[in-house]
Amino acid sequence: MMFLNLVWLLLQLTIVLGPPATAVLYTLSKKMVDEEPWDFQDVWRLLRELFWPAWKWAVPNLVVLLVVVANFYTYQGFQGGGWMALRLFWGAFLISWFILNLFFWPFWLVQENRSLRTTYTNAARLFILHPLTVIVIAILTGIVFTVSASLVFLLAAGVMGWLALAGIIAVQGSLALQQKKSAL
Repeated sequence: MMFLNLVWLLLQLTIVLGPPATAVLYTLSKKMVDEEPWDFQDVWRLLRELFWPAWKWAVPNLVVLLVVVANFYTYQGFQGGGWMALRLFWGAFLISWFILNLFFWPFWLVQENRSLRTTYTNAARLFILHPLTVIVIAILTGIVFTVSASLVFLLAAGVMGWLALAGIIAVQGSLALQQKKSAL
């Protein structure tokens, strides 16, 4: 897992392979959770297979991030209650977007219809059906990511794999619960 995280980090530096590397990390993390075998040749095969789906995911993320950052930057000097409320809205939107993306790949990997809309809808449903679980995972993820960002080695050595595993386990638990309810 540490090697996989280091490969992920190095591929982020290429920019072009960053999103596919994230998809590969989630895919191989899911295989680990499911106790399916894989080897390092799978990394390169999956990079090719997931290149375009990963970029279809990355482009909306870049747009959202650029729009929110541009709004914060452009209107940083504006004062007043309305502007504060707007900044809080942008911050809440960005946090919500982060939470949806935490569960994007785990849902994408298990669903038949792999469209962006379906995947984001399923991630939103998870939040609606299990808000406390999602909030706790999001808070823990935020803490781990913040600490890891300040300690570069920790970031390289495992935070992304931890994020992937947290999302996969949460989605699988939610789906198992839904299947159990459907069986009753």
